[in-house]
Amino acid sequence: MKRLGILTLQYYRLLLLYNIAFTILALLILIFDKAAINTQIFLFAKVIGFIAAVSLHHFSAKENYFYFRNTGFGMKRMVINAFVIDITICALLITIFKILLYVAIKLKN
Repeated sequence: MKRLGILTLQYYRLLLLYNIAFTILALLILIFDKAAINTQIFLFAKVIGFIAAVSLHHFSAKENYFYFRNTGFGMKRMVINAFVIDITICALLITIFKILLYVAIKLKN
């Protein structure tokens, strides 16, 4: 299990820049459409960003997958674990931002 965690983090590191770029792009498209941002829009943009990152990485860098396949774990499992890590980080960031926003509003009043 420890090896799967390390391999998942290595796989997630490969996707990180793509994921950030596509998430920002999806956020900009959704913000221009709705003119507001909330938690649901952010999570939806995060899912779109992750799917786009995995698709682009799978299309452009297939030679990296031999490393992960040779370890004995399926790519589907690696993608799901990386997605869980991504959503967990996203949820933590949203929670911290909401708490800081709440504290700032309370201190202002």
